[in-house]
Amino acid sequence: MKRLSMYFLSMILVAVSLFLVNVGMLVGIAKITHNDSYQIEIGRISDAVTWDDKKYVIGKDAATELESMQAFAMLINEDGKLVWQFDKPEDVPEQYTLSDIVAFSKWYLNDYPVYTWGRDDGILVIGLPKNSIWKYPMELGLPTMKMLVTLFPYLIIFDLLIFIIFPIWITKKWMNVREKKRSEWIAGVSHDIRTPLSIVLGNAEKGSVTEKQCLRIRELVNNLNTENKLEMGTGKWQKDKIKMAELVREMICDFINVGGDIYEWNVEIDPELENSMIYADKGLVSRMLENLISNAIGHNEDGCYITVCMQKQPANKMAVIVKDNGKGCNEDTLRELNRRLSYRYLPEHGLGLRVVKQIAKKYRYGLHFQSQEGKGFEAVVDHIPMV
Repeated sequence: MKRLSMYFLSMILVAVSLFLVNVGMLVGIAKITHNDSYQIEIGRISDAVTWDDKKYVIGKDAATELESMQAFAMLINEDGKLVWQFDKPEDVPEQYTLSDIVAFSKWYLNDYPVYTWGRDDGILVIGLPKNSIWKYPMELGLPTMKMLVTLFPYLIIFDLLIFIIFPIWITKKWMNVREKKRSEWIAGVSHDIRTPLSIVLGNAEKGSVTEKQCLRIRELVNNLNTENKLEMGTGKWQKDKIKMAELVREMICDFINVGGDIYEWNVEIDPELENSMIYADKGLVSRMLENLISNAIGHNEDGCYITVCMQKQPANKMAVIVKDNGKGCNEDTLRELNRRLSYRYLPEHGLGLRVVKQIAKKYRYGLHFQSQEGKGFEAVVDHIPMV
């Protein structure tokens, strides 16, 4: 729920940011494509158009300015008649009604963008080339409009990508900070638990309930630390050369010493694998085997028959199988166990099998579980490459 809330908050922040960025881009485009050649000081042009007792004339500087803009100018008297013109195109009329003047005074005259200026002797009209100015409720140069139309699809794609990716990035960053704090908290708690636990374990009677519970807590702390390091990628793992048959036998011996007489053990190792070795961190591989065997013990408190097998596979690989003839599990639990690694914990099988999944994922081992309720449980770690 917190992750979802953070994602939506990120989306809102990104949406506001995109709006501001887009407005800035539009303003920037308008400035870049702004064409000073079409900026007219119509009042100054009007002052340059004068009557010299015979006809209207225009000052040399004003005429040069109009020519540089490829513009035309004309003077319409109060009767709507053209009384003077400068470079007027042929398709521009010479007679206008009042309604004609009202119609073109703000927008266009025969597709020429025009500007008007009131004078005592009539109205001065200055027109610019067709397709040079975009005049509607707002006014933009045509190059600006063309650039906007060209860039608009890219702007939409850019906005969509940022709107999708950036909130994910922010959420991930936020989650990483949370996970780091969680990791530090777990490391601190684990350190604080170990010292008093060692004292209690040292004074507990061998085989007593106290010893068993202390060992269980110690296993939980170790699993918690391993899971945290694998999840955060903070562990410093070695690349040891491990003799698997030897490791399996050592592991079984350790469990026999503390497991009591209610469990029967069997080790089946392919003779070809007696001296086979793998590259991995010995601590992680030991943790994987220990958790699989502990899972068989933990779910069969009344005892069971536990078998650990090593089988050869094609392409110079091996499989390690831990199975028992105990209670097994139901179909729903088995389905959850065989799902891909996720943040969900299985309360019936706890942290141990999650750590097994993480170790298998780290080394790209295959991992699957088989079981029927009341007919035992089997864990298969396969595709383990040999040296």
